[in-house]
Amino acid sequence: MKNIFQKSFIAFSAALLLTACGQNEKPREMYCGLGMSAFEVIDAKTLAAKFTYPGDSKALLAEVTNEVTAISAETKVEVYFYFKDAKQVGIYIVAPDDKALVEKISCTILKSTIAGLPETRKVVFYTNESTNLVAAVKTKPKV
Repeated sequence: MKNIFQKSFIAFSAALLLTACGQNEKPREMYCGLGMSAFEVIDAKTLAAKFTYPGDSKALLAEVTNEVTAISAETKVEVYFYFKDAKQVGIYIVAPDDKALVEKISCTILKSTIAGLPETRKVVFYTNESTNLVAAVKTKPKV
């Protein structure tokens, strides 16, 4: 019995340690914002599966989409919200794996002055096949 307890305790401690690893890491700066953690990306996927567009969100999405397509030229880019409330918005972008394009789109969205677009923004980029994560960034907190 004591042996089972010790093994359980060791397994629990290892799991707790692995879960806590990286929690205190500072997000790195990238694409005019900060990189999102793996946990935030997983949350984005979960939220996207349940999201329905509230009220004026479709009109706001159209404005964001217009702004993105204006800079993406002839490249096909799809824009969706995966979360939106008064304080923050989650934006899901499907585009080619092109670092320069990702940076242009990310900087445009994170710095956008579109009326009604919440200041806190999280942007997740996937490839056209929606299988590979390209980047995940969020706005820098105001200091």
